[in-house]
Amino acid sequence: MTAVSLSPFLRHFVVAAVLASGALPISGADGPAKTTQWNFNSEEAAVWIPRGDIIRDQAGPRPPEFPDLDKDNTAVQLTGNGARFEIKDPGPQSQFDFTNGDGLTLEAWIKVDTLRSGQPAYIVSKGRTHNPRFSHDNQNWSLRIVGAPNGLGRLGFLFTSVAPDGKLHWHRWNSEAAFKIASGWHHVALAYEFGKSETMRGWIDGLPTEGIWDVDGPTTDPPVVDDDDVWIGSSMNGSATNSFQGLIDMVAIHRKRFTDQEIAKRFSRKDGPQVVLATNKEMPDLGEIERDAVLVQFSEGLPAYERWPNTVEMPAETDRLLSDHFLLPRLPRRYDDWGIRSAWKPPVLIRLAADVKLPTGKQRFLIRTRALARLWIAGKLIAETKPADASSPNGHDLVTPLAEPPHPGLRVKDYHHQEVFGTIELPKSEGLSRVVLELVAGGKNQRTETGEVCVAIETADGQSFSILSAGAKPALPLTDAAVEPVLAMMEATLAARDDRDRRAAAASRDAFWKKRHALAAASVKQNPPPQPPRKGHPIDAFLDAKIEAALAGSTTSSEESEAFQKNILPVLQEECFRCHGDKEKGGLKLDSRQAALRGGDSEIPSIVPGDPSASELILRVRSDDEDLIMPPTGDPLPEAQIAALESWIQHGATWPEPPVSPEKVTKTPQISDSAFLRRIYLDIVGVPPTAKEARAFLDDVSPDKRTRLIDQLLANDEGHADHQMAEWLDLLAENPTLINASLNSTGPFRWFL
Repeated sequence: MTAVSLSPFLRHFVVAAVLASGALPISGADGPAKTTQWNFNSEEAAVWIPRGDIIRDQAGPRPPEFPDLDKDNTAVQLTGNGARFEIKDPGPQSQFDFTNGDGLTLEAWIKVDTLRSGQPAYIVSKGRTHNPRFSHDNQNWSLRIVGAPNGLGRLGFLFTSVAPDGKLHWHRWNSEAAFKIASGWHHVALAYEFGKSETMRGWIDGLPTEGIWDVDGPTTDPPVVDDDDVWIGSSMNGSATNSFQGLIDMVAIHRKRFTDQEIAKRFSRKDGPQVVLATNKEMPDLGEIERDAVLVQFSEGLPAYERWPNTVEMPAETDRLLSDHFLLPRLPRRYDDWGIRSAWKPPVLIRLAADVKLPTGKQRFLIRTRALARLWIAGKLIAETKPADASSPNGHDLVTPLAEPPHPGLRVKDYHHQEVFGTIELPKSEGLSRVVLELVAGGKNQRTETGEVCVAIETADGQSFSILSAGAKPALPLTDAAVEPVLAMMEATLAARDDRDRRAAAASRDAFWKKRHALAAASVKQNPPPQPPRKGHPIDAFLDAKIEAALAGSTTSSEESEAFQKNILPVLQEECFRCHGDKEKGGLKLDSRQAALRGGDSEIPSIVPGDPSASELILRVRSDDEDLIMPPTGDPLPEAQIAALESWIQHGATWPEPPVSPEKVTKTPQISDSAFLRRIYLDIVGVPPTAKEARAFLDDVSPDKRTRLIDQLLANDEGHADHQMAEWLDLLAENPTLINASLNSTGPFRWFL
């Protein structure tokens, strides 16, 4: 190893061929801060241990695209699947060890070939190698690229901290800016001072980017420090999911935090940076909005729920509606092309915007949302909320107490809603001010629901809040008495809108259903319904006729019927019905005399009454051929059972129904009116009648009052449906031992109920 002194720019990029294969510890002219750098310009590998499929001496970033780099600069290609370089840690307090108060800058040139959305690919890291000598959770530090939707890659940083109680916590930071995957060479870097989360900074192609901490969030706890290896290109024992695929060059670890100016000097591209920047914090321009109306715009398919989209990620408008107030109880329903209920593609970006007459001077505003939101007034950002917690309530949480309203008597915010305040100084003006609320609904482990969203302004006396209204309309007091009637009207409007949208979509199937209805009408015409055999209610008439037919048909001698039911039918049920009753193997059924006489696909009758030797059933049960014998598995039929079958066929193979006893089909006495009333109410609507309903029925002397009451209760859709819901929910109840969330089989139906 050799210590060299380089100019500010070439300190990073100039490479001596005889030294480049190893790690170069560099003492800069600006102090004792040290740099360890790998430049991949030689076939030799004196310091690292290569693993997996690595292709060396590939063209790195070179002129003319990168004019400040060497024309013969080379890089290495890592093909994923654990391909990596391993560098041993020298021991305690090495150049790779960082703790609270230490500055760190990681940088590299990368050319990413492929990266899936959500996939973290490691560039350089220490720890988490799954070396058995160390904990699996020992991520000292790491520089990663994380796949994002729309073919983007974000800069990522991950480390594990040690809390005072000794527990380990994960801290992950992902950049807001990104670059296109498979778009050539990019310079990436990040800087951090451990113990100070606010110092986190990233750069892509020399441009700075902010980012978002997640998992256990920012921390002041020190990181894990041990003697595990430094790896370039992979992690976790060579996990394919965490392996880099592409080219890497000039990987460096600096023991100091670089500034924007220092990083900017380390990158130069002929056509400038190729970065997808985060959306500027500017109030969105929604164009002209209808006077005295609040525009509510919906845009589905955001790439993430915990941050605002980049410029290229902004989804197109999906739907919109108009309202009077900055108040939103829910999203409109979504339907597919057939008018069947579908769902929004989460996360959904929602914007409420209007031109509002606001009082002048210093004003205080309130926003209530469940998830990420921000309020703009007259071009200025007034208030922001945080992203929704990824772990949504599951019924096992502690009961959340009711929130305290901002002033006595005001409506409290919904459960798990955020309430944030902001102030603005409004100059004197006779015009209107543009107000825009942006919010996100849905996301990982979140329902695509808004809850009760609102924007309110504090009253002049500072004692209350009122929900903003469009134009010069009077504001809506933030009280239950004022808000609930408006919410009821909004729900009615949304329901009517949903019904209109559903009917419009369902109209695309009108031709199909007209054809089906025509076919059904033709079938009904060709097959007229049977006429009741006698006067009276049709159901009673059919039941009476059925009973009489059963009694008349029960002419078989009790001895013959008993012999069949006891000796023959059990054999057929046990040995034959499984394949030739419940199923129809070979086209054969043996669960009725008519089916047995007809035979199966072979057209050979299974039973020939009076001739057992010609009956296929007897031939099969007596066969010794394993391809023909029945039943095909298990023990053959005992000789006594075969003899019983032969005797039955010899005597005509009669198949008598079980004898019907007249005592068993005798009608029960008609119950009293009061008993009938109680039973019919409980059967149909699940609740007893009211005193008024009972009195009306009992005082009625009409002979058809029972029939009319049944029809009346069945026509009560709401009551009948409520009663049926309990039965269906019981039938569809989840078995905790069989739950498989991915199947999602009964959930939608239970939600519909």
